[in-house]
Amino acid sequence: MKRINLNKSIFVTALVIGALVVISFSNSSKSKKVTIDYKSSVVSYFGTNSVTKADLVKQAKLIDIADRRFETKWKNKNPKGISEEYIVEGAVFMKPGVKPRLGRADIEKEFTESVKGVDRVEFYQDELEFYGEMDVAFQRCHMLGFVDTKKEHTFEGSYIILWKKENGKWLIHYDMFNSDK
Repeated sequence: MKRINLNKSIFVTALVIGALVVISFSNSSKSKKVTIDYKSSVVSYFGTNSVTKADLVKQAKLIDIADRRFETKWKNKNPKGISEEYIVEGAVFMKPGVKPRLGRADIEKEFTESVKGVDRVEFYQDELEFYGEMDVAFQRCHMLGFVDTKKEHTFEGSYIILWKKENGKWLIHYDMFNSDK
């Protein structure tokens, strides 16, 4: 049997996507889907629980609040605070051109550098999907980065986040982004 060596970021990306596919199809015959519009995005639930549209709105608002916390911590140049938006064990941050950052300490180091070059970021959710017991969520968004002396954004990109609820709080498990320009 031939062994294939995958780049770690490709492996992690494939693992996340594979996990989402397994979640989506594991109970497809029993699966329920509930969908709402939230701000400028679509929010859905895929699973076997009875979930109301009000449940979706409540959880979507909590993730929206988490996105705003992240933005505020960035603007305040608080890389330790940013790293605390990730799960305690097993957090992964991936950006183009560098190896994945694993764990809060490594993620804090990454954002220590990132907040130096970009004064603030803005996140815009395009899609949010909840799974299982509404304790896992997949978010697809786009973002803009600004240097405060300029009125126009200095970069833009897309990202996906796999959220996990820990102790009642939505935290980032996997964070992957690309810079479009």
